[in-house]
Amino acid sequence: MKNSILVTIIFMFTFLSCKDNYKTQSSQVNTASSENNVVLTEPVSQVKANESELHTVIVNEIIPTSNYTYLKVTEKEKQFWIAVNKVDAKVGETYYYVGGDLKTNFTSKALDRVFNELYLVGNLVSSNHGNMSEITSSSNETAKIETKTVPTQGSIKIADLVNNPKQYEGQKVQIDGVCTKINLGIMNRNWIHLKDGSKDDYDLVVTSNEEVAIGSKVTIKADVILNKDFGAGYKYDLILENGILVK
Repeated sequence: MKNSILVTIIFMFTFLSCKDNYKTQSSQVNTASSENNVVLTEPVSQVKANESELHTVIVNEIIPTSNYTYLKVTEKEKQFWIAVNKVDAKVGETYYYVGGDLKTNFTSKALDRVFNELYLVGNLVSSNHGNMSEITSSSNETAKIETKTVPTQGSIKIADLVNNPKQYEGQKVQIDGVCTKINLGIMNRNWIHLKDGSKDDYDLVVTSNEEVAIGSKVTIKADVILNKDFGAGYKYDLILENGILVK
């Protein structure tokens, strides 16, 4: 079971890491931010962690900055600090990350503080990322996308599906919507997030081999699946699978 969770999370981080803003090399770390040109300065020493090692941590304390978030976490009985690209984490919640670079005597000019030990983490994933997805996504970007669509012939509204899921269970339905987010190549499929203006407080996820652009309007046919658990936090009361774009 542990191995399957590890494989799943590694798939997930393979995609997410391509958006990682940390530029880490064996000789230097020079991560500039808009925070008054803050530079996270070179530590005295660096230890490269096992890149495939899955960590499960609970957040104890949060220190946000303009572009980065510092988190004091507990893993098993060990407490330590990590730094990650700015995220909306919560104290007491559980998160996953893979790998991480250990820095000693790490100076953060943004905080005017030296950390005896600090792990630089590329991406942090919530334990319930299956519902509402990764916390590294920007809700502000989603809010700017106009989602209202007019259903084409043969399509149903997302609100109709969400309000009566059992009516459609096991059926193939056609949905019109706007892609508000897409995660590529996780567990050998793409995860398309759709909204259509009829129930935008609900994040409808469609798995597919198709790739669509964020902000684009699509018509897609897919199978309605209820109570689907992929493991590693990917658990859905309602999800559409095997999505195919209608040309």
